[in-house]
Amino acid sequence: MFKKKHSKKAKPASKKTEGALKEVLSLYAQLADLKKEMGKVAENRVRADSRLADIEIHVNILARFLTTLCIENLGIRIGALRRLVRRVEKDAVRDSQITELESLYKLSHENLKKASSVNTKHKDDPWEQIS
Repeated sequence: MFKKKHSKKAKPASKKTEGALKEVLSLYAQLADLKKEMGKVAENRVRADSRLADIEIHVNILARFLTTLCIENLGIRIGALRRLVRRVEKDAVRDSQITELESLYKLSHENLKKASSVNTKHKDDPWEQIS
């Protein structure tokens, strides 16, 4: 009447499943490392944002101080000061555009050098004699 339950013995894990388990564990370990790195990056970002805000405040204070010095102590009129600031801004934009173009030219020039050095063939190239 009563049926005996067969006890299932634990089968030894095969090599294939052991390898898969090790691979899964290594992936979990890598994932944990990546989470730690992301936490560090987020922390550094917050720190960098606060430093950037501090720098912006300092630049604003220095700009106000310089404006006050120019108007009160040097006697520069406000209109002349505005023209001077606009001219400096235009020069700064022009300089940044020039440096950007120079960097692009250097990159393209280096790429051309690499391509030309790869394409140059020697006079006594044995492969040319074979083909």
